[in-house]
Amino acid sequence: MNCSAPSNLNIKSLFLNYGNHNRISIEAERGRYPCRTKLGFARLSDCTRNPRYSRRLEARSCLANGNGGAGQEAHGITNRDGVIIVDHGSRRKESNLMLNEFVAMFVEKTGYPIVEAAHMELAEPSIKDAFRSCVQKGANRVIVSPFFLFPGRHWHQDIPSLTAEAAKDYPGVSYMVTAPLGLHPLLVDVLDDRIKHCVSHVAGDAEECAVCAGTGKCQLH
Repeated sequence: MNCSAPSNLNIKSLFLNYGNHNRISIEAERGRYPCRTKLGFARLSDCTRNPRYSRRLEARSCLANGNGGAGQEAHGITNRDGVIIVDHGSRRKESNLMLNEFVAMFVEKTGYPIVEAAHMELAEPSIKDAFRSCVQKGANRVIVSPFFLFPGRHWHQDIPSLTAEAAKDYPGVSYMVTAPLGLHPLLVDVLDDRIKHCVSHVAGDAEECAVCAGTGKCQLH
């Protein structure tokens, strides 16, 4: 791989997926990365002073593609990339609509130009629908990101198979399936926030959150 780690790279992006990116944190625990901080993140300024560690960071922070990362912006996504955020899908309409809300939040936060929602099964749009939409909007590479917590069968088999099938109609378009959310440290904060809010609601100190609103499920039994 021939790519260089930009000096302004946000090191947190290295831990978004439970895959090769997260290996830096794992290997740091074993003493292979002396630049690791207490939070489990590498300090880029320290790592890049050591060419050996710098090369490892470069290799694992690049979003691999056919050109080795050439021509990509700092965050690895260009205006010719399409991103598909795919969840399982539900027979419950409200659950499916929440994915649309999340995708809207994701677009607002990242500014990525081509982002589509998809459901693996039970609801539309499907992965095939989202793939087609990305290509129609100008994508020549499609990045499928499973909105799943851990790497189970759907990540190992179903989503790659459905993506490969969708890609057959577009031989000039490359694609990849990223790792699921995995053991990202920020998920600890998300879970803690959910727990505290629900406990506060039960105590009468907070309204129902957007997830529970109108369901009456957040209560003691």
